Amino acid sequence: MRVFVLNKDGKPLMPTFPVIARLLLKEKKAKVVHKTPFTIKLLYETTEFTQPITAGMDTGSVMVGCAAISGNQILYQSEVILRNDIKEKMTQRRQYRRTRRTRKTRYREPRFDNRGKEGKIAPSIRSKIESHIREKNCVESILPVSKWIVETASFDIHKITNPTVEGIDYQNGDLKGFYNVKQYVLFRDNYTCQYCFGKSKDKVLECHHIIFRKNKGTDTPKNLIVLCQTCHQDLHAKYTQKTFPIHGVLSKTKHATEIGIIKSQLRKSGWIFEETFGYLTKFRREQILKLPKTHSNDAIAICCNDYQVIQPDDTIYTKKHVAAGDYQQTTGKRSEKKIPTEKLFGLRKFDLIKTIKGIGFVKGKRSSGYFAICDIFNKTISSSVKVKSECIRLQARKTTLVQLTRRNSSTR
Repeated sequence: MRVFVLNKDGKPLMPTFPVIARLLLKEKKAKVVHKTPFTIKLLYETTEFTQPITAGMDTGSVMVGCAAISGNQILYQSEVILRNDIKEKMTQRRQYRRTRRTRKTRYREPRFDNRGKEGKIAPSIRSKIESHIREKNCVESILPVSKWIVETASFDIHKITNPTVEGIDYQNGDLKGFYNVKQYVLFRDNYTCQYCFGKSKDKVLECHHIIFRKNKGTDTPKNLIVLCQTCHQDLHAKYTQKTFPIHGVLSKTKHATEIGIIKSQLRKSGWIFEETFGYLTKFRREQILKLPKTHSNDAIAICCNDYQVIQPDDTIYTKKHVAAGDYQQTTGKRSEKKIPTEKLFGLRKFDLIKTIKGIGFVKGKRSSGYFAICDIFNKTISSSVKVKSECIRLQARKTTLVQLTRRNSSTR
């Protein structure tokens, strides 16, 4: 484990050992600026000589691995859990906004000039791109990185959905000769409702998702079926998924598509890095480093070369990106009032607290004063902890939760 060092002006220097950092703090020559990862700032002038440091990043749509090495020493390694709740939170906000418009602000004219901007990225994807950049900036704030190596991946979406496709078959898909998916599905189902088969005498036909999109259903023809408007409305009114002759399919290309977008956006961000590929990472990790498959180990393999031997380090910084806070209206009369559930007994959700039952993040709050606490992986440490008099807040809620973990044990 290393202690990260900043000079008097806040510029990162080479990390040092804990014993040296302890002496500097004892002699009042340095001060603590961050606890996790532990970082000190020198209070006296010093030279700025540094050694070459190579940092590597294993991109992903669920978790990101990052590492930095100098020579054969591992200086930093982390695993970042990305957010996957953006869509649900935006849906909740949209419902609040629509309720407010229909009940309280009916006099307002609807606005549609803020939709469909060219080049717009979906908020869920934009959050993951920003998480990659945020981790990159975090590493550069504590280490003098001289070179970045990033693993980029390219996926054959057609091959994922149909492993047997080859050659000219790429041009002879199911949609060949049709303008769009809907026209193909109507033709495939013979322009007939597949539930009542014309009994309702409704001539308006619609395409229905067998597995709902909110349940990760796809827009592919295998997950679509023709229904008349009457049957379609009746189905959604009952919130049930009926049985059809064609079985729906879940999305197989969601993460592959996200990785492709992330790769292209990182290139456009102005970040200067050297690209590498997954087969090189796998070869170095398995044949040279002899390390198991983890995101942080992949990042270590990205940093090193084909003949470099790395001394192992069991210290990993596990990070999790969360929302800044609960939804609250920012304009109007309600914004002047504080939501009482936002802060209870001086604590907010995801505050790091120390209790008699352990150290953890606030998971659930109760007006009785007994809270639930969990670790960074959302594993419950205790479901009932008294926080009125038996709690010490160690750290306020942040958008990035950090926990120091080890390969065989877990500590903070």
